[in-house]
Amino acid sequence: MVWLAGVAIALAGPALAEEPINGRWAIDPQGCQIDGDTSETAPLYVTDKTLKWWVADCRIGKSYKVGNALYIQARCSNEGSRQSISVKLDLLSRDRLAVTWDGGKTPDMRRCK
Repeated sequence: MVWLAGVAIALAGPALAEEPINGRWAIDPQGCQIDGDTSETAPLYVTDKTLKWWVADCRIGKSYKVGNALYIQARCSNEGSRQSISVKLDLLSRDRLAVTWDGGKTPDMRRCK
């Protein structure tokens, strides 16, 4: 019985840690409470495969990491149009994120609690 449990654990493989950038972020703390209607008040949602911010819903295509920065090429739907954009998410600390969205630097975001 113990042997079977060991085999099951070995077959399951190692658990992958969640990317520390994943989660909900906002420029304005009010964006953590409600979905705002501007880039300053809307939260940024980050998962392993998607980004959602304000009016943009994006699927992550290619990405790579350098240090604490994640460089992303994303395909986004934005108010009826589709476009490919580049995004840089730079984790400055556990609770602070610098974002460059399609070439434009935004004010630093804070992690929503």
